Amino acid sequence: MKLRPALATLPLIISLALLGGCASPLAGKSADLATRQVLRENLQHASYNFSGELGFTSLHGSSTDDGKPQLAYTINQVARSTKVAVSGAVDQGSKRLELIPAFRFERRNLQASLTLPLQLNLQDFSLLVDPAAFNLFLPELYSEQPRFVRFKLPRNMANRIPLDAMLQALPGLVDEGYGSVDKQVFTLEKLDATAHELGASYQLRIAMNPLQESQVVVHIVDGLAKVVQQEAERQGRPEDGKQAAAASQLIRALTQRSSADLQATRTVSHLYANRQGQLLGVNQEIMLDTPQLHGRAYIHLRYSNHGKPVFAYQPGPDDIIDYDKLPKPQWLQDLGK
Repeated sequence: MKLRPALATLPLIISLALLGGCASPLAGKSADLATRQVLRENLQHASYNFSGELGFTSLHGSSTDDGKPQLAYTINQVARSTKVAVSGAVDQGSKRLELIPAFRFERRNLQASLTLPLQLNLQDFSLLVDPAAFNLFLPELYSEQPRFVRFKLPRNMANRIPLDAMLQALPGLVDEGYGSVDKQVFTLEKLDATAHELGASYQLRIAMNPLQESQVVVHIVDGLAKVVQQEAERQGRPEDGKQAAAASQLIRALTQRSSADLQATRTVSHLYANRQGQLLGVNQEIMLDTPQLHGRAYIHLRYSNHGKPVFAYQPGPDDIIDYDKLPKPQWLQDLGK
């Protein structure tokens, strides 16, 4: 009889335990902390498929160009008709990235496209390219089956890149970079149609100006340069550290100059995440406003197969030819001289 009260409360205890175990890591977080959590999660567990599209909804030239109706019409129509569809996979465990961009020009009764499958393997710093789109001009590349041309970074250069240390530091640097900007740029939004379509539980907004974007990029680049410097000094190669610092300063200067030139441009990103904090999609809109160009561009990305990415291509040794061993036409040999 004395056990009955305890037994009666057992289902409630189990329910509370299950709810606690299923609590979202984003629950109760402010918009800035939730956004940083999602971005950090996406980098720390970078194994997924992705797909998306980039394009313009409008594009206009300078005020001089706008004064020429035919030119203004052509610029806008060509921009709106040109799109880049992307798909691919990232596998953190094997350090592989597959990217399949498809460049498309589409108008009524007119379509043209170019696809260029790529695979990057960071274990040996090699890049595989399927050049089938160009074998009309390079018959040496022709093959009935997909055949990849492999480009490899020289081993002496690859061995000097502390990749593991850089990848380990990257999530923290991105987190710190976004943490350095004004919290007002982050907003927790109501779920829109895209969120419902993706099954998202959270929708987060980032609205930054070019100076703020530059601030984030510079922090990340400086942090990675410091990692390279530290590893170079640890391995007795201080000269590599100096080169990394010089490269960081150059990127900093270029980024800051670019942000100054684009100071009237605005970027708004909507991030969609599930209860676990996994990124399901990004809708980004860029309001371009410079003396030379103004208009609107968009980037839509979707993420799937978290933890179990599927690669479209699985080339074996017989499907790969090294660039150095590739027969080249005379005109291409002349370019290398």
